[in-house]
Parts: sequence; C-alpha cells; structure tokens
Amino acid sequence: MADLLKIEALFKEHYSFLCAVAYRVVDDEEVAKDIVQNFFLYCLDKISIIAVHTNFKSYAFRAVRNASLSHRKKARKVDFNDGLLLQAAAHLVSQQEQDQQNEENMRDRELWAIIGQMPEKRRLVFLLSNKEGLKYTEIAAQLDISVNTVKTHIKLSYEFLRRECRSLIRMIMVIGVWLGFY
Repeated sequence: MADLLKIEALFKEHYSFLCAVAYRVVDDEEVAKDIVQNFFLYCLDKISIIAVHTNFKSYAFRAVRNASLSHRKKARKVDFNDGLLLQAAAHLVSQQEQDQQNEENMRDRELWAIIGQMPEKRRLVFLLSNKEGLKYTEIAAQLDISVNTVKTHIKLSYEFLRRECRSLIRMIMVIGVWLGFY
C-alpha cells in the first residue's frame, strides 16, 4: 500500500511535466497522456525492482522521452490499412506480375524460335521427350527408330540449345550495355 501511495504522489507531482515532455516528441496530446500513464503503470508494476540511482524526475524524463521516441518511430511505419496505399501497392504488384509475364512470354517466343531452327526429326524427338513426356523407348517405338538414335537426338538438341541460348544471352548483354542497363 505504501508503494501505491508513493507512485500516486509521484504521479501528481510529475504528470504535467512528463506529458509536456512526451507531447514535444509525439505532437499529440492524447498519445502523450497515454505514454505517461503507461509509464506510471509500469512503475507501479515494477516498484519493488526499480532502483532509481538519480532523482525520479530525471529517470521519468528519460523513460517517457524514450517511450515517446519509440512511439514516433513506430508511427512512421507504413499503414497498410490506408486505402490509397493499398491500391498503389496492388497496382505495383500487378504491374510487376505483368512485366514478369511479358518477360516470360518473350523468353518462350525466343526459345520456340530456337527450337524451330533444329532439324525436323531432332525437333520432333526433343518435343516428344520434353513436351509430351514420353520415354526414350516410347519415342523410338512411335518413330520406328532405335533408342540410341533417340538418345543422340536428345543429346544434340541440348547441345544446340545451350549454344544458341549462350549467343542469345550474349546478345542481350550487349544490348543491355548499349542501353546502359549494365
């Protein structure tokens, strides 16, 4: 009970001063009052373990000022409940998805153009294996060729794709340097 009376006396003596300290930081009277009240509730809860080595006023000043600065820092964070902000974020995400989709479509067109440059039989074997998911034995039976011929076509297809994609990547890098992206 003595602790409660002690806190109550400190509250009455320093409340206005501490509210002014908090108000100078947060610039909101109600928030400043809440910060000071929370400080005194903390003191009441921790009265048995709080050891104030200087006078209470300077301890309270530092604690309220730090709590106010912390509140102001949290208040600066983005409020995702803001309708305009949410709308702008949704637009940005939509634009990024659209850009990514356009990039993927362009890569697909380039890849299909490169695949289209393969000899007809090799392209057919490659597509049956990679697009249709057929096993080498199934491709061999369907095209009436040996499994080793299928393996050779697949091997040559991948070598061709690696070579052509490397030249495509080099071309993209040159264009990027020319445009100032790199």
